Amino acid sequence: MDILGEVLAIMVLAAGGAAAVVAFLWLATFSWFERLVEGVFWLMGGMLCASVYFLLVWGLAFRGPISMFLSAALSGLVQFVPPMILEGSNKNFRRWALYVVWLYFWVTVLVGWQAGWLGLAFITLPALLVTGLGLFFVAGFILPSPFLDSDLYRGERPAPDPKAVPTFDQEVRDFFALLRHSRNRELRKRWFEHRRSALRCLVTYTLGTNYPYYVVVDEKIRERTEEVRSWLEEEERRVQRVGGDPFGGFLAGPGIVLTDCDHAVALSTGLRFKGAKGPGVVFTGMSARPEHVVDLRVQLRAFPVRAWTKDGIEVKVTTFIPFQIGTGKEVPALGKGFPYRSSDVFKAVCAQLVEHVGPSQTADSLEEHAWYDLPQLAGERIVREAISRYEFDDLYEPFELRQDAGQDSRSQIARELREGLDRVLPDWGIQRIGGGIGNLEPVAKERVIDQRIEAWRADWTRKIMRKRAEGQFRRIRLVEQARAQAQIDIILSIGKRIESLRSSGAPVPMDAVVLYFVEVLEQLADRPALRKLLPRDTGNIIQLARGTVGRGPADEEGE
Repeated sequence: MDILGEVLAIMVLAAGGAAAVVAFLWLATFSWFERLVEGVFWLMGGMLCASVYFLLVWGLAFRGPISMFLSAALSGLVQFVPPMILEGSNKNFRRWALYVVWLYFWVTVLVGWQAGWLGLAFITLPALLVTGLGLFFVAGFILPSPFLDSDLYRGERPAPDPKAVPTFDQEVRDFFALLRHSRNRELRKRWFEHRRSALRCLVTYTLGTNYPYYVVVDEKIRERTEEVRSWLEEEERRVQRVGGDPFGGFLAGPGIVLTDCDHAVALSTGLRFKGAKGPGVVFTGMSARPEHVVDLRVQLRAFPVRAWTKDGIEVKVTTFIPFQIGTGKEVPALGKGFPYRSSDVFKAVCAQLVEHVGPSQTADSLEEHAWYDLPQLAGERIVREAISRYEFDDLYEPFELRQDAGQDSRSQIARELREGLDRVLPDWGIQRIGGGIGNLEPVAKERVIDQRIEAWRADWTRKIMRKRAEGQFRRIRLVEQARAQAQIDIILSIGKRIESLRSSGAPVPMDAVVLYFVEVLEQLADRPALRKLLPRDTGNIIQLARGTVGRGPADEEGE
């Protein structure tokens, strides 16, 4: 009966250990399925340990604490060292870590077993609680909460230096301040969830089932590169420090991304956008990785733009655009990360452009434009369109010609640039801070003079031809008006003469009518305004006509 009692005690202790393991896995945010599987495996190990202990006592008469420890060690080797059924998705699963936990549990049991049930209650149970809660506290110290220092209410005690690494003493005092003050109620919930995630990271890192760990760095390149740049590209800022299988299923994850206060990461599974996280400690789920590193600071892009004026002269101008990810009018605050809106990060990531460079449409000609290149692409187009509406002389006209100093061409182009950016950048999740242009300069100064001469020649030629056309038009109009007026005067004069002859009652000879017509022509030809418009031999022709009309029929027959 004593042997059966000891075997039953071993099974009861194994059940208690299974309960402790399930509670610890719950604290580490593992799923109910993972807790159930580990609890069942622990119970199976306890049953195997009881069976081995019964065989040792019944067959070899080997009884006592050492026999119980050997039974636990042997059963643990059988239970945890061979591959587990649910380990298939975890390539780096460290089974020995579970075996160490198993041995630690039975060592605490054997130490408490020496004093009976009181020893189990006051030695084994406190040892397990201290170990579990200690790991819970240590995990939070290794991965401190990103919002604790800025949001924690400490009463009269001042906050530590945000530039310094928090000490263990400060962590303990902040912990009690978190529990003591009622104003930290919401913060306690966030702090508790963060510690649970940190504990899971510690467990999975020990088991080798963690997802990859990344660190976002922002270092200057001290040596000149082939591209002559001194900053890190987006891909270079994302550094993987710890490897892992992002598709692990059982007792796996999460991954970690560490960022400074001025960076956030856009998480993606490759098929779905998981949101923007950070700054600080970011936990990633299955298959999620930091696809993009988003710099939250104000960005400045200065770039040259070449454009053609309205009169065909090529000019260049330096354009600068300061911008940042949309913040929703929120400003940076001391002790907190740079503000941003997750929706704007999503817009910026989705707005990134991939286009073909050159006439080739192959995959080798593809060029990707990140979100921070979009303001430059939009700015180049806006500045080119604005310059194309001005002539070269308009770009260099004196300021004194404008009543308002802000109405000069350079100020208007800069204003069009800012207004155009305000129309397109918000749809891309980008917030404009400023914008302007530098000095407008011709691209080829040696050829500008010739181009301007040609432009002036074409302009003056056009003006001269227009003036000539206008003069010719006025001349023809005056001639036609004078001709019409002369016809009217002739008709009226002849009509009046004929009417006066008819009123006398005598017959009107045709020679008298023709002679009067010639006299009217002489009077019209003597007018100064009309004389300039008549041919030079008009007077001779009129005299010849008078002489012909003045001769009678006999003279004509004699001739």
